[in-house]
Amino acid sequence: MKLVYKREGESAEGRPAFRFAGMPGSGRGILRESLGRSGVMPSPPQPGEQVLVRVGLLEAYKQFFDFEEAPFSVCPNPKFFYSSGSHAEGLDHLRYGIYEGLGFTMITGEPGTGKTMLLRYFIEQAGEDLKIVHILDPRMSPKELLRVVLESLEVPRFPPADLTERELAEELYELLLLAQRQTKKVVILLDEAQGLDFESLESLRLISNLETDSEKLIHIVLFGQTELEERLRERKLRQFDQRILVRCHLRSLEPEEIQPYIEHQLLVGKVDLGTEFLLQPTAKIYEISAGLPRMVNVLCERAMMSAFLQDTRKITVQHVMEGWESLNRIGILERKRL
Repeated sequence: MKLVYKREGESAEGRPAFRFAGMPGSGRGILRESLGRSGVMPSPPQPGEQVLVRVGLLEAYKQFFDFEEAPFSVCPNPKFFYSSGSHAEGLDHLRYGIYEGLGFTMITGEPGTGKTMLLRYFIEQAGEDLKIVHILDPRMSPKELLRVVLESLEVPRFPPADLTERELAEELYELLLLAQRQTKKVVILLDEAQGLDFESLESLRLISNLETDSEKLIHIVLFGQTELEERLRERKLRQFDQRILVRCHLRSLEPEEIQPYIEHQLLVGKVDLGTEFLLQPTAKIYEISAGLPRMVNVLCERAMMSAFLQDTRKITVQHVMEGWESLNRIGILERKRL
């Protein structure tokens, strides 16, 4: 694919600086072209001279919008955390449950509402008064769970493999008492907690029993889908359920939050200031995505790609609809589901 670049002086390092200046024959057809992977500029052109280079589509897309980081990635990068009403509430619940020493906190939400993003943002913002254990996949035996917690807390010597579950719990208790003397709080954050079985939940309940006469020594936060709430209603988990005193259910973005959310992502990604989502396409994005942050991101990224193919940074309803159609073809955000 041939793209037109224009020389614009020199970079801070003294190297020639080039900027995307157009794409001959832009349109959907370029998706079917053989895309070169090399973005290396040939011999430096003269000032003001336009040159043709061969680059990959995604690199051309990035250069067209001139962003440092993809603004609508589905990876939960805490740098892109947006404090919507629901997510600010979730953050408040997290801090309250931990600093008030209430033992268990539970954050639930449908897939794509930003639970992992909230978790990672909390970790990034945590002060030195917290010792955090982040468990990505909590599906493990009680003994494995104890060993993972001890390992994450950087014990001076790793517990021997032949220690029993009770002996591991005793080692953890001593470590928690040490943290208390250092005025530090130990917090376990468990992602995908809906996957915990009865045995693991019971183990967490027993770990939460590690306390002094006056305070809890460990704080446990469960992040999970709504199935976690349903699971805890089972009769055999009544004791566990009764211990969760702080609960928050993350909601989708509200209609009035979509535009500020999109503008926030563009700003953090340092996207070209000429890039603009107009009000009508923003309303269409909410209508299609129902405000789920993950789906908003996916749809915005596809709409921007459609705009790129038409050589414009003004995202319209047409671009959103074309992006939606491309997602339909791979079974995401299908019309029949809406």
